[in-house]
Amino acid sequence: MPEPRLFVSAGDTSGDQHAAALVDELRPRLPGLQVEGLGGSCLARAGVALHADLVAHAIFGIRPAVAAAPALLGLLRRVSGAFDRRRPDAVVLVDYPGLNLFVARLAHRRGIPVLYFIAPQLWAWAPWRVRRFARVVDEALVLFPFEQAFFERAGLPAVHVGHPLLDRLPDPPPRRADIAARPRAVALLPGSRPREVATHMPLLLAAAARLLERHPDCSFHSAHVSDVERAHVERAARAAGIALHVHGDDVHGVMASCRCALVASGTATLETAMFGTPLVVFYRITPLEERMRRWLLVPPFVGMVNLVAGRRVTPEVLLSDTDPRLLVEALDPLLDDTEVYRRQRQDLAALRARHLHPGAIGLAAARVAERLQPQPAR
Repeated sequence: MPEPRLFVSAGDTSGDQHAAALVDELRPRLPGLQVEGLGGSCLARAGVALHADLVAHAIFGIRPAVAAAPALLGLLRRVSGAFDRRRPDAVVLVDYPGLNLFVARLAHRRGIPVLYFIAPQLWAWAPWRVRRFARVVDEALVLFPFEQAFFERAGLPAVHVGHPLLDRLPDPPPRRADIAARPRAVALLPGSRPREVATHMPLLLAAAARLLERHPDCSFHSAHVSDVERAHVERAARAAGIALHVHGDDVHGVMASCRCALVASGTATLETAMFGTPLVVFYRITPLEERMRRWLLVPPFVGMVNLVAGRRVTPEVLLSDTDPRLLVEALDPLLDDTEVYRRQRQDLAALRARHLHPGAIGLAAARVAERLQPQPAR
C-alpha cells in the first residue's frame, strides 16, 4: 500500500505551531506519512517539506495583500503543480483564510479532500460567505461548539475539537517571581506578526508613558517567540524612553505573572485569559477597515475571550489613530483592587473552569487520519 500523503498549509505563528503539533500527532498513527506544504519553522522542524515560509512573510490587511498579489499568484501556481505531480490524499488548512481558501479551491477542483482546522470566523465577518466556503471544503474542524451548528446549517460537515492552544498551556501557570513582586506589573503584548509588532508597539509605549504619569510605580513587561521581533520590541522601547523588561521568549511567564495586560486581539488574548490575568483587548485598524467593520462585522465582539464567553468580559479597544487615550482609560481600573478588577478576575476564573479542557490536537488528528487513505488517481 502506498505511503499516505498530506499537504498542510499554515500562514502565521500560531497556525504554524498548531499545524506542527497535528503532524507530530499523525506520524505514529500513520507510519510512512509524507507531508509537504506551506508554513514556517515549526512545520519545518516537524519534517514537513515546505514550498514557502509563509510565517516569515505573513500578509495581513487589505493593502499588503494587494501589493503581494503577484507573488501569491506565483505561489499558487507552485501549489497547483505540486498537487498534479504528487497528488496528496488530503489537504489540511490551518487558519489564514486569505491564501488558504485559494489552496482549497485548487484541491477541490482535483477531488482532493480538504479539511479546515481552525476554520475562519465567517460567523463574525460577513457570514453570507459561508456557502462559498462550504463548496470547496469537505470538513471543518472547529474551535467552539456554536461553530459546528453554524457550518452544518450551510451544509458543511463540522466537528467541534476544541482549541489547540489549550493543549499547550502549562498548568499550573508559569509565574515569574521577578515580575510578580512588582506592585503594578503590566504586560505589553503587541501580537506575533511582524506587521502587528511594527504597528502596535508605538501605541503600547505611548500608553505606557501616560500610565507612568498616573502611576509612577508601574512596570512594563513583554516577550516574543521570534528573536527578530523581540529585537524590534526592545529597539522601540529604547527609542520611546520606556523601561520595558523583555523576558526573552517566555510569553506565558509574562502573561501569567503580570497584574494586568494590554494584548493584541488574537490567540494571545485567550491564553492570557486562561492564566487568569485581567486584560484589555486591542487592535489597530486602518480608517478603511474601520468603515468596513461597521457593515461587515456581525457579532458585538471581536475579542476571542468575549466571543467564547458570549458576553463582554474584557474591554475591547479598536483604534484607527495613534491616540493611546482609550487604551489608558480601559487599563487604568485594572491597576488597583477595584470592582472592575475583581469582577474580571472572577469572570476569567469561570471561563477557565468551563473551557480549559485539552485534547483538540488528538481529536483533529483522528479526523485527518480517517481521510488519509490513498485515493485512486483520476
